Amino acid sequence: MPDVGIVMPVYKQKPSYLHAAIQSVLNQTYSNFRFVIVIDGAPEMVAVIEEAVGADQRVEVIPCERNQGVAKALNRGFQELLADPEILYLTWVSSDNLYYPDFIRILRKELKYGPDELGLAYSCFRDIDDEGRPLHDEAMQAMKRDYQAKPKEALLDFHIIGVSFMYKSRYARMIAGYGMEPVEDYDYVLRLTDYCETRYLPVELMDYRVDSPFSVSAQLKNSGEQHRRWRNAFQTAKYNARLRRGVPMETTVLFPVKDGSPATAVLMEQLLEQYYSNYLLQVIDLSAGQEATARLSAIPDPRIRYAAMPGMDEKEAIFRAAQTIETPFTMLYGKGPALQYEDLENLAQMLRKADLPHISVYYPPGREGILFRTEHPPEEPIYHELYRTVKLVEPLFGWV
Repeated sequence: MPDVGIVMPVYKQKPSYLHAAIQSVLNQTYSNFRFVIVIDGAPEMVAVIEEAVGADQRVEVIPCERNQGVAKALNRGFQELLADPEILYLTWVSSDNLYYPDFIRILRKELKYGPDELGLAYSCFRDIDDEGRPLHDEAMQAMKRDYQAKPKEALLDFHIIGVSFMYKSRYARMIAGYGMEPVEDYDYVLRLTDYCETRYLPVELMDYRVDSPFSVSAQLKNSGEQHRRWRNAFQTAKYNARLRRGVPMETTVLFPVKDGSPATAVLMEQLLEQYYSNYLLQVIDLSAGQEATARLSAIPDPRIRYAAMPGMDEKEAIFRAAQTIETPFTMLYGKGPALQYEDLENLAQMLRKADLPHISVYYPPGREGILFRTEHPPEEPIYHELYRTVKLVEPLFGWV
């Protein structure tokens, strides 16, 4: 009996890509699998699928009358597979990627002979363009392998699993199915790894077609509003995972604002794009009628909190907000040179490692390294500097 189950959700796809993707699954060296193709409201794909599948009895095609999205298509396919007690290992594949002949064999072997607590195995993969040409040289590919080799805990910040993976069905049965589009895969992995361990294989087992015409990633890049939706879902998945696992927030960012102007919104968006995510954003609304809150609240993120302090002096407002901070680190945000994407992550890493006499870390003008401030707090608030919260509160008394 087959012990591996594979789902492929199909919506609109370039026929040549779809045909090649299906053939790459059917030509696996490990052949004892069930392959469920869910057509998500795209009847024009039926002929392509039938031609690619032929008479292969391992394949089941499930047509859905209307398009409901990737998550529901995946759940429909896995509903069939999880009802089969013989299916021990699961994965899903995309309709535009290419899977190397040993993709199933290697991942299955890792799970089969690994410890009981190992529930998910994943590998590196190669990025290709529309024509199937590699996008990176070997040096860049080696960096990609290293990036994915982070410990399981890094999943709370980065989707290191990627697109080449397999997991045990017994752990899949412990959680609900896919949801939270367009980060359904990342959210699912976070919930799955609440219960199991992971193992990484630093070898390429598939080709990932970057930004193909019908891919979700291409759509997200073409729309600012869609990217904002993706970012909110991405951060919500992380935030929920931290709540489930009892991981406390590490940093509070205080952002005093006097309006909700486009320039202020841009500053807020830049902060929300940080790689580092384990922070709460406390927006201190100094506007007379809370206009800033009304406008900025259109930017969704589960980490944002608003505090109305209409007309208050900025230093006084910072002083009051600081009294309520419960995280070990704090940053004042909004003035000075813009933060680069990795800045908060780098500053937090350095402050974690620093000895207690160091009260803060910051980038100097010119950004030549990261500097530490010792037991001599500044006379004025310094923005974009990461403080130990207890050491920030002390000089606040002298600022107001």
